[in-house]
Amino acid sequence: MPTVTFNKKMLFSLMKNIDEPLLLGIIKNFKGEVKNLSKDEITVEFEPDRPDLFSIFGFSRAIKSYIAASPCPHEIIKKEISYSGIVVEIIQAKLRPFIACAVVRDVNLNYDMIKDLMNFQEMLHLTIGRDRRKVAIGIHDLDKIAPPILYTEVSPKSKMMPLGMYEELSLEEILKKHEKGIKYAHLIDSQSYPVYIDKIGIFSFPPIINSNRTRVTTNTKNLFIELTGTDKRSVEQTLNVILADFIDMGSIIESVQIKEDNLTMFSPDLHPRRIIVDLASINDLLGLNLQIGAVANLLRRMMYDAKIVSDNILEVLVPPYRVDILHKVDIIEDIAIAYGYENLKPELPTIATIGKESEMERREAKIREVFIGLGFQEVLTFTLTSERKQVYLMNLANVELLKIENPISDEYCVYRRWIIPNLLNFLSFNRHRKYPQKIFEIGYVSYPINGSIIVGRNVSAAIAGSNISFADIKAVHEILSKLLSLNTKLIRKDHPSFIQGRSAAIMLSDCEIGIIGEIHPSVLNNFNITVPVVTLEFTHYYPKYCNSVIL
Repeated sequence: MPTVTFNKKMLFSLMKNIDEPLLLGIIKNFKGEVKNLSKDEITVEFEPDRPDLFSIFGFSRAIKSYIAASPCPHEIIKKEISYSGIVVEIIQAKLRPFIACAVVRDVNLNYDMIKDLMNFQEMLHLTIGRDRRKVAIGIHDLDKIAPPILYTEVSPKSKMMPLGMYEELSLEEILKKHEKGIKYAHLIDSQSYPVYIDKIGIFSFPPIINSNRTRVTTNTKNLFIELTGTDKRSVEQTLNVILADFIDMGSIIESVQIKEDNLTMFSPDLHPRRIIVDLASINDLLGLNLQIGAVANLLRRMMYDAKIVSDNILEVLVPPYRVDILHKVDIIEDIAIAYGYENLKPELPTIATIGKESEMERREAKIREVFIGLGFQEVLTFTLTSERKQVYLMNLANVELLKIENPISDEYCVYRRWIIPNLLNFLSFNRHRKYPQKIFEIGYVSYPINGSIIVGRNVSAAIAGSNISFADIKAVHEILSKLLSLNTKLIRKDHPSFIQGRSAAIMLSDCEIGIIGEIHPSVLNNFNITVPVVTLEFTHYYPKYCNSVIL
C-alpha cells in the first residue's frame, strides 16, 4: 500500500483550525491508517485508489473540505486556462506513444515543498504509473528550456547531462552508470530511445531521468511538466492530479499545444466529468432515507459540484483529479464517507446461514499445494485484458471474446478467454530477473458461445529458461494428473501459439479440457521474451460444458 510521510508543521499550516486529535480521527474516513507519529512527521498508509491524497496539498485539501461548515467544490472544476504559446511536436515516438504537458507559472517553492513534490511524483510513478512502465513524469524549470520542443526517439549514442551529474553521457551510458538508468533500463527495450529535445539539446529521457540543465530549485518560478506513457487516459489523469496541487498553491496553469502528424490538441484538459446519480439508488445502496438537498451538501463536502436536476436526480461534476471515480457507485461511496460510516447502523440478518468450503475451493487448494511443491510461484493477473494480447500476439485470428461495453482503457477491454497470454505478459515484465522462472495461476475465464456466456476456472502454468523444453512441462502435467487423480492424457494437436509438433491437447475421457506445449518463437518475440517458454492450461471447473474450448 502507498505510504506517505508528511511534515507536520507544513501540514497544519495548510489546515488552519485543525488540531492533531481531530486529524487523527478523520484520516480513517479516507481509507488511511496512521503508521507512525512523531514530533515532526506523520506517516499515513493509503489505499492506492486515491492518488490525489499522496501529496501534502491534496491531503490537506480533502481534510479541510470534509470538516468545513460551508463546503464548496474545488476551484479546478470551473478553472479556465489560457494557452502558454508553447508547442510540442511528436515525431515517430512509438515506445511511449502518449504524452501530456502543461505550463505552471508563478510557483514559489521552498525546500520542503520541493521535497513533497518529488515524493508525490514517485508515489504517482509507483501507483498509476506502475513503476514508470505505464506513466513517467518529468518536471522542469521552464525558463531553462529553449523552444521549440520536440518529442521523438533518438539513437542510444545521443548525449545529455543527467540529473545529479555534471558530465554528458550517452543515453546507453546512462542506463549503465546512473542509478535511475540501472533501475529502469528494462523499460527501454528498443533500438531508439524516447526523448524531449529543445534548441539546446535533450532535456528529458523518459522514463529514466531528466537533464541536470532543467532541474527544479527554490529559484524556479515557472515549470514545464511533461508525461509520457503507454496508456493515454492514465497519462492525462496523472497530469490533472499534479496540477490540482499547483492550483492550491495559487500558481497559474497554462496549456501546451501538442502536434502529431496532422492532429493538434491542447493539454491539459481540466474539464470535470458529469455523472448522473439518482436519489433512489443512493438510499437503496446505503439503507438510508436522505433528502436530495442533504445529498448535494454531502457531495460538496467531498469537493464535488452537485446540481439538483429534479426531486430524484443529481448532476454531479467530478473534479479531474479524482481518477478513482468510474461509476455512480463510486460517488455513492463518497456520500457514505461524508455521511459518516459511524452513523450507518448495522443490522443482523434475520436468517442464520452456515457456510462451508466448496468442492471447487478444496480442489484448488490441492492444485496450489502441488505447484508450490514443484517450486512454482503463484501469480494473480487481471481477468480484463486486451484483444491484442489474447489473440494477435498469440498468432491467432477471428477469436470470439467477451467484450466490455464501455472500457476505460484499450488494455482492459475484453474478458480473458485463456490465461497463458497473461502469464507470458508477466514473464515479459520480469525478463530482467533470474531464470528459470516457474509461475502458475488459477483463475476465471469467460467467453461467448452459441449466444451464452461461459464462465469457468482454469489452471495455467509456465516455465521460462534457457534449457527448458516440452519434457519439463509434460512432467508437471503427469505429476498433477497422478497426485490429483485427474486421469488426463495427452493427444498430439498443433496450435498456432505453439511450435509445430510440440503441443498437445489435454483430454479427460473424450473431452478436450486444455492444451500443453512449447510456445512458438514468434509469440515469444511478440512479448519480447528471449528464452524458451513451455506452458499448460486446462479447465478444472465448468458448470455447463464438458469442453473448455481453449482456443
